[in-house]
Amino acid sequence: MLLPTVAAVFVMCTGTLAGALVAVERAVVPMLLSLARQTWSEVHRLLDPGFDPLMPRVNKVALAAGLALAVLAPGAAAKAAFAAALAGVVGVALVSELRNVRMNRRVDAWARAGEYPETWTELRSDWARANRTRTACAVFAFLAALGGCALAWA
Repeated sequence: MLLPTVAAVFVMCTGTLAGALVAVERAVVPMLLSLARQTWSEVHRLLDPGFDPLMPRVNKVALAAGLALAVLAPGAAAKAAFAAALAGVVGVALVSELRNVRMNRRVDAWARAGEYPETWTELRSDWARANRTRTACAVFAFLAALGGCALAWA
């Protein structure tokens, strides 16, 4: 009974990550890309508290559940699917921490100082590209988690 519950939590967490990031990719990123420099940085800063600290916590729960399932799931195929999903969750965490969060801090510092470097459009494009990468990782993780459940309890 414990493993199906862990699997349900894992699917819920990977689905939340994928859903939130797809929404950002399809709605928020295009809106941000259309804004002028100062408005863009202000809106970008206002969005961050809505996602942080919730999304990192969801990611951590997904990491723990995915690790448990990759080790304890019944059958080699299910373990492999959960391990693949876990790799997607790790991808979300790495891209978020190494790219997006660092860029968010730079944007925040610029906005607080009221000084924007000439390269701000490059940073904006880099942020959008990194978001696209972590969105792909999250969608992959969700689909692989569903596959792991199908293989483990079919």
